[in-house]
Amino acid sequence: MKLIKTKRWSPLDITCLKWSSVLFGMIIGAYFSDFTKQYVAVIICLLVLLALKPLISYFRDSE
Repeated sequence: MKLIKTKRWSPLDITCLKWSSVLFGMIIGAYFSDFTKQYVAVIICLLVLLALKPLISYFRDSE
């Protein structure tokens, strides 16, 4: 299995990856904010769910 390979990303994969990156940035960048501390579990769940789609698509051998 090659870890580094050329992949054509679908718009849905790019969108999911960007949103998961934004949510990860909310956790790291604003960790001391009350809103982020209050909803950190929800944000982490969203982060994982949105990051799974591009990850599965990347490692699936569809060619």
